[in-house]
Amino acid sequence: MALLPQRPEIFLKMILAIVFAIIGAAFGSIYFFGPEKFSFEHLLFSLWALAVSLAQLRLSPYEEPFTNKFWLVLICFFVLFYLIYKVTKEYFSKRFKDEGKEWGINGWLAMIALSVLTLLSLGANYYIFNRFGTLPILSTIPDKMRFIINREVFGLWEYASLLPRIFIPLAFIYLAISKIQWWKRLFLVSDIVLGFFLLSLYASRLIIVITILLCFFSYLIISLKKISFKKTILSALIAVISVLTVSVSIPAVRQYITYKDYYSDIEYTPFTYLADLSQIKVPERYNFLIPLYLIPSFNLQAMMRATDFFSFTENRFYFGTYSLSALDPALKLVHLKEFDVIIPWKAMFLPWWVTATFLFNFWADFGYLGIVLAAVFLGLILGFSYSWATKKTSLGSVMLFAYLSFVVVMSIYTNYFMRPEMYLDLVLILILGLAMGNQERVFPTTE
Repeated sequence: MALLPQRPEIFLKMILAIVFAIIGAAFGSIYFFGPEKFSFEHLLFSLWALAVSLAQLRLSPYEEPFTNKFWLVLICFFVLFYLIYKVTKEYFSKRFKDEGKEWGINGWLAMIALSVLTLLSLGANYYIFNRFGTLPILSTIPDKMRFIINREVFGLWEYASLLPRIFIPLAFIYLAISKIQWWKRLFLVSDIVLGFFLLSLYASRLIIVITILLCFFSYLIISLKKISFKKTILSALIAVISVLTVSVSIPAVRQYITYKDYYSDIEYTPFTYLADLSQIKVPERYNFLIPLYLIPSFNLQAMMRATDFFSFTENRFYFGTYSLSALDPALKLVHLKEFDVIIPWKAMFLPWWVTATFLFNFWADFGYLGIVLAAVFLGLILGFSYSWATKKTSLGSVMLFAYLSFVVVMSIYTNYFMRPEMYLDLVLILILGLAMGNQERVFPTTE
């Protein structure tokens, strides 16, 4: 105890880490086993609390303690989000009537849609391979090759090549709710395996993680009224282990192949590159944990720096330092070059690791008003989606719920609403839901 006054910062850091770890675990338990299972606010609170807990360790010399201003920003967002979310959920819960009917999928349309989406993906992958003579995981520079492909063929070709992130969850949902002939089941399983193979060629953890989580969250909401404690724990363990494995292994392989020639003078491991960049000092045998630490801690650190960098002291409160970045995808679609976004990452934080959480663009554009807008925006969307998925379950509502659950998971990393492919995904999900979902049809299907 005599050491405490001499090292108060370390003591406070430990206390904060423990407190937020307990808060995160508590909200996680409520998410899985509370009276309103799988409700978005508990998922959001749990993930952010665990991330804040981890960030208190400050294992890198680049990290600094959270400022009072940053704590205020976080409190404002979560309080406002909770209020908006609860009001929205209650409002739509009263308007969506739970008719007590089981739901299903038009089986033949599902098989046709899966076949078409698979063929489109195969065709796009063949085009990209034929153009570059390789794909990221097959190249000698996979960490760079994926950005080259993105720059050169960004658009519908690239989108089509990654369609497995949508047709794999569709096949999974069809399998989960339907009793079908063996040959259809074989087709669906084969399509899922093929889809994951195609995604692995791009050496991107994100596109594999989104696919795993879409299947996981779809399973949760489908099984809402009948899932057991044992199945909840088992499915969560499978999802978490799969996501953590992908999050560690894919960047490790990608960076090991790309940068091994830069470290010829030392003993090089798959994690040397990140350990060198981040300056995180942990025993070498634990270097595999560095990617998992960087995602929450460095993005929270970047957001904290942003609250000071964009100070809004020079009549910039409303528009921030650059114009309407939160609307960047829409502005790009209409080609308004005067609103082109140039983010000064290097001046704000480390230029190689700055996505700065879901809140960054709202803060940079609108300051505290942006935090209010972010809370209202997310609360309205998530409140509507949860009510729709639980009260009027259908293919469309299930896939939307799963997709937005993934967006919540990603909120600690980036603002996924700024990714143009998200809107293509949502349009495709809406089309699939309208075409194949059949509210009057009782599942399991028997054709």
